Amino acid sequence: MSGRDLAGKTILVTGAGGGIGRAIVAMALERGAAVLAVDLDADLLAETDELARVQGAGPAIAARV
Repeated sequence: MSGRDLAGKTILVTGAGGGIGRAIVAMALERGAAVLAVDLDADLLAETDELARVQGAGPAIAARV
């Protein structure tokens, strides 16, 4: 893996339901971060949540930040 190790870090990702936000969630999890994924669109966020849980992440939250 290239890039910075994020083990022990917690990251809040807004817009995590798709696109760049979903990619950031995946990258952060791969690098060891704990991730709080947030998006307005609960349906899109559910897809990100499913992918994140495969990597051991906790639940995503549908909310306005």
